[in-house]
Amino acid sequence: MKNDFFVRAQPRVKLLEQDQKEEIHRCSLRLLERNGVLVHEEQALQLLKEAGCSVEADHRVFIPERVVSRALQSVPEKIEIYDRKGTPSMSLEDRKAHFGTGSDTPNVIDFETGDRRPAVLADVKRAARLADALDNVDFIMSLGLAGDTPVERSDRYHFAGMVESSAKPIMFTALSLEGLRDIFEMAVIVAGSAEQVCRRPFLIHYAMAIAPFIHPKDSIEKVLFCAEKRIPVEYHSVDIGGSTAPATLAGSFVQGNARMLSGLVIHQLKSPGAPLIVDTSVVFLDMRTMASPYMSPEILLASIMNKEMALYYGIPTFAKAGAGDAKILDQQAGVEIGMSILNEYLIGNNLIHDMGYLEMGMTGSLESLVICDEVVSFAKRFGRGVDFSAEHLALDVIEEVGPAGNYLTHDHTLKHFREEFWFPKLMDHNNHDTWVKQGSRSLFERAHERAEQMLASHEPPPLDAKAVEEIYNIASG
Repeated sequence: MKNDFFVRAQPRVKLLEQDQKEEIHRCSLRLLERNGVLVHEEQALQLLKEAGCSVEADHRVFIPERVVSRALQSVPEKIEIYDRKGTPSMSLEDRKAHFGTGSDTPNVIDFETGDRRPAVLADVKRAARLADALDNVDFIMSLGLAGDTPVERSDRYHFAGMVESSAKPIMFTALSLEGLRDIFEMAVIVAGSAEQVCRRPFLIHYAMAIAPFIHPKDSIEKVLFCAEKRIPVEYHSVDIGGSTAPATLAGSFVQGNARMLSGLVIHQLKSPGAPLIVDTSVVFLDMRTMASPYMSPEILLASIMNKEMALYYGIPTFAKAGAGDAKILDQQAGVEIGMSILNEYLIGNNLIHDMGYLEMGMTGSLESLVICDEVVSFAKRFGRGVDFSAEHLALDVIEEVGPAGNYLTHDHTLKHFREEFWFPKLMDHNNHDTWVKQGSRSLFERAHERAEQMLASHEPPPLDAKAVEEIYNIASG
């Protein structure tokens, strides 16, 4: 065996063979050509018609294979995302995974009382500030729907609160095209110019279609605006097996993949090469409760297919992790957080949201967000795998120490233990007696204390006071 070789063995999750990817693509093309999609926006209909699609009076559009192929050739494989200071922050490509908070929960777990209550703007700001301090949170979403702001302008307040409270990239929702325009204007104020926003984007828009096969007017208006301004946009729908999609995983996924391709076509027809992020989300209707759970084996399988088909096409991906169906931060929440984050990291979806979510996205929790940050740290170390270089195989060291020796004081240990071994900031590795002496604190208590300390000590890079005044002026109308 050569002692100068280098091999890194990394764990990976794989599901589809090449012929299965090709079959999914063929089936998706068949649905677009024979079944079609509904597009309720005139500019998009005109673009599709000019591209060679058949457009019927009821807004049903049939998309031929050649139109899909052209769009797939122009969509970019890589999207660079920056922070609000213009520093490179995330490369959305290949299997590089980035994690962020969830978005738009109507409720939060009150940080002081522990009670579930409606969210307010202060919650959005506090969550963004905590996320800004956490090492493994890469981007921010509005962890709360600000019920103390005018409903029709809440999207503007969410963006203003986030950009004031964190320098990290922001993924945002907009209630309408007018809201999106206002948020773009806010981003221009922060970045200094529209050119800078487009050249070094620190924001990503989150837009949704409707399953099955419906592109609503307001969603498409926003997708077209983002394409025109070259703002990165994530566009997807959630196909619910047994409700808005077939009660089979393969059927639901193929339907969602076809819808994804139709949205990609519209986006690229407006502006070839504009940055797009995709997600073919599949959930299933629980026939006992009539709810659509956030965590199930089928959801994890669909997420693997989402990534593998996106790699097949060459498009960055969106997914969710750190979320589930638990109503409080209990053992169920811990299982859901751990399984989903590790699964998504090994899959390698690029933009992974929903950390801090509870109750199927209805409630946000700062303690949950802190725990998610720790689990992402664990997943990153696990995903790094094993280094089999000569230095790490350490044959010379083993022979030097010899039988019955120990490595505690060896230089090799001092050199490598910090980067080789994972040391938690939140999980407890003490024995029982030490744990008792330190207060017998639960994971929830430790997470709360860590969040409290970070909120007390962390200040995000300040935003210019004049810029803050101007963006809130826009928010208030």
